[in-house]
Amino acid sequence: MKTIITAGELNEMFQESYEEQSASTTPNGLVERQFSCRLSTGAGSFTDYTLDGLYIGFGELRLKRTTQIHTEADRQKIQLVYVFSGQTVMQHQGLRSAVTLEDGQYNLFYLHEDTGQQEWMNHSNKSHQGLEICLTPAFITQFLPEDSPDFQHFVTSMTKDQSTALTNYSPVITPTMMHIIRSIMHTNTPASLKKLFLYSRIMELLMLQFEHMYCGSDSRGISKQNKERMFEVKSFLEVQLEPTFSIRSLAKDFATNEFTLKKEFKQLFGKSIFDYWNEVRFNYAGRLLKEGYSIQQLADKMGYSSPQNFSTAFKRRFGIIPSAYKK
Repeated sequence: MKTIITAGELNEMFQESYEEQSASTTPNGLVERQFSCRLSTGAGSFTDYTLDGLYIGFGELRLKRTTQIHTEADRQKIQLVYVFSGQTVMQHQGLRSAVTLEDGQYNLFYLHEDTGQQEWMNHSNKSHQGLEICLTPAFITQFLPEDSPDFQHFVTSMTKDQSTALTNYSPVITPTMMHIIRSIMHTNTPASLKKLFLYSRIMELLMLQFEHMYCGSDSRGISKQNKERMFEVKSFLEVQLEPTFSIRSLAKDFATNEFTLKKEFKQLFGKSIFDYWNEVRFNYAGRLLKEGYSIQQLADKMGYSSPQNFSTAFKRRFGIIPSAYKK
């Protein structure tokens, strides 16, 4: 069952149920709020920052059923969406098709002054958690790579005032991105420096996001379809800790052949598939160690036959044994 809420109804619900826990304004005008609110289909708690064309919001929404929100934009904006938990479907006038973001995915949108829909899917016992950053188009266009055809459609759509997504598929949030996001959500930076801190974090996220999607100068000879396919393979590898795949199975799953897969992946990303996969999963393992996972748990999670074998591979990667890295 799905509930549809119009922009006007959403505003009324928000006004009626808004409960502010705290609010403050820094000397340079940055407003910070912590608040909760209720919808007819659920409730949530949030934190947001606003300042002259900048908006950062994050929090958790607990839904009783799938909810579709109809939105109305009164000004154009760039929207970065990061989904940590749950499933969100973005649909807006101008988007070629709906864009889905699931657990651990992100995307970047240009939204013009028109209407759209954002649908939060209800899955049992799972809340919606995420972060949203809104910027002015003028701010972000100065940083878009000019020599990449992969960004040309995005820029062209902006100049034509057509809403668009940077990519039709939603890439995976990398461990480095997640580290920066956590620093935004849990900052204890002094009020007088918070504006500078937030902008510096946003710049880092933009850099990582563009770098993550950027095909570089060595993409000659690779079709646009194959570029998207290679990025889909890359996103798959970034959430695959266990060795449950082979080059043959990847080629089959992503509708290509083994030769093309190995050649074009290395051409785009500068590493072989297994070199890249090992880099990602050991970086992730290092983060899990810091979060309290045991060596035995990680050995099991990553498909090693024993903690000793995992520790040997970990030391080969980082030059230090897991128990010392964990401290």
